[in-house]
Amino acid sequence: MSVPRPSAEELTEGEIPVSAMNEGGPSARVTVAALMSAPLITIAPDAELWEVRATMQAHGVHHLMLRDRGKIVGIVSDRDIAHRLSAAGPGVASRHDDEAMRRRVFQVASYNIASIDMHATIEDAAALIIERSVSALPVTDGERGYVGIVTTRDLLRGLLACVLPTSDTTSAA
Repeated sequence: MSVPRPSAEELTEGEIPVSAMNEGGPSARVTVAALMSAPLITIAPDAELWEVRATMQAHGVHHLMLRDRGKIVGIVSDRDIAHRLSAAGPGVASRHDDEAMRRRVFQVASYNIASIDMHATIEDAAALIIERSVSALPVTDGERGYVGIVTTRDLLRGLLACVLPTSDTTSAA
């Protein structure tokens, strides 16, 4: 059984920004710009991992961009940090964990950054995320460089808004 797709008239501004619409099916009209988070949260490459984790928690994000001399050079996720920690469990810090959290972020970040243009569709973003096996894509505008980030969670919210336009997808964080 398929879910009927809403027409463009059924998509309200609160669900999918009208400015994000292109030609094609409902989800094909949603651009990355409509779903991305901006501005980018950045951190210096020489920051220690405990600083990275604290910055992520303070901003409620799972990815930070590394900024060196004014230029974005890498990306780090909360999973990059988690992979460096022991499996002792939450709240149980080992000496290994203490040492790991003092490592510099440039040692664990990814530098081959896959990015996407802000005018690309969410299908384009989803395909690139799957192809590159990443959980987030920095978003570019072609002029200023990186202007935001779109994550798998953002794409799922966008997809839900297209398929179930009356659902409250913003509260399902």
